[in-house]
Amino acid sequence: MVATLSKSLHHPALFFLLFLIPLLSVSTQAQILVNNGKPAQVIELFTSEGCSSCPPADKYLSQFQKSEALWQDFIPLAYHVDYWDYLGWKDKFASKAFSQKQRLYRAYGVVGSVYTPGFVVDGDEWRGFFRRSALPNPQSKQSPELRLEIKDSTYQVNYQGKGDYIAHIALLAVDRFSAIRSGENRGKKLEHDFVVLHNSHQNGEKQWQFNISNSNLVAEPDAVAVWLTKPNQFTPEQTVAGWLE
Repeated sequence: MVATLSKSLHHPALFFLLFLIPLLSVSTQAQILVNNGKPAQVIELFTSEGCSSCPPADKYLSQFQKSEALWQDFIPLAYHVDYWDYLGWKDKFASKAFSQKQRLYRAYGVVGSVYTPGFVVDGDEWRGFFRRSALPNPQSKQSPELRLEIKDSTYQVNYQGKGDYIAHIALLAVDRFSAIRSGENRGKKLEHDFVVLHNSHQNGEKQWQFNISNSNLVAEPDAVAVWLTKPNQFTPEQTVAGWLE
């Protein structure tokens, strides 16, 4: 029996199967991100490669990549809008949905007008960037655990708090560069970090599930961020974010 088994192990098909089994077990493991306590400060930037005033704001957002408090204290998000594409350069990261998001912020009174670069911090317009001011004081509230489980293209969100919430999810790319050949930034090489590749939301209570295929994105995501808001409100109740494995 031992001799027969030893001989069968040298069969190419069986050897491949034995080699494949540990790979399959690794690929099915889920990545889990958890935050319990104070929510991170959500810093949203509306920007565009076609806007000559935007590169300094992009650079400002990039600095958070070096912060040890990234994801725990700060969640930077860069939404590229498409309403400057007519100036001669089409921003490959731009989306009509992100332009609409900013217009909805205007409709709901979160911002006074639609412009770039435009910042929203924890659900409120922030013009301190133009005055080189510090960010607003972060929230001090403590919130229950928010848990994100990632398995392949499924993002399962669970919250231990009570009540109805809107769960927001964003997939992000960092260290992306664009050589601009026309428009207001012609001749510049722009660096982009925390670029929002996908942003969606769901209403619910305690549990939410998002199915997002990377094949539909303009770039491979490097990080993910989730935050909860109460209906008709914009201040994050709880957040969780991190690098994708």
